[in-house]
This record gives sequence, structure tokens and C-alpha cells, in this order.
Amino acid sequence: MSSATQSRQTPSVTNDRNTAGTWIHRAVRGVRAAAFWTATVLPVLVVAALIAGTAGRYPAILGGVLALNVVCAVVGHGHSPGR
Repeated sequence: MSSATQSRQTPSVTNDRNTAGTWIHRAVRGVRAAAFWTATVLPVLVVAALIAGTAGRYPAILGGVLALNVVCAVVGHGHSPGR
């Protein structure tokens, strides 16, 4: 008697929840990265606006940019550029 073993292969099944979870995870990572880099660049623009004098002419815009910087810093806090 020969004792040959059959190889069992698991069928490839696409799990819709896993695929949706993957897309959501990628979207969250993208938003977090964009917020991180925006929070990194905005202070440079604020300093440039202060030096150029446009911040004094449009204080509401300056306040909005500073508020946007805070929001981006909070959202992008968990991003690691090296990962």
C-alpha cells in the first residue's frame, strides 16, 4: 500500500470586511500623513506672512491659519515618517 497524502489548498476567498478595513486604514494613514506635513509647513508660511506684513492686514486669515495648524498637529500627531 502506498500512503500518498493529498495536498489541500485553501481556496482564495476575498473577505469584503478585510478589504474595506484595508482601504479605511490606508485612508486614515494618508490623512494623518497629510496633516503631519501640513502642520510642519504652515509655521514657515506664518513667519513669512509676518515678515511680509500681510498678517497685519488680514488678522482673521492669520488666526484661521494658526487654528488650522493646531488641528493638523493634533490629527497628524500619530504619523511616523520613517514607517
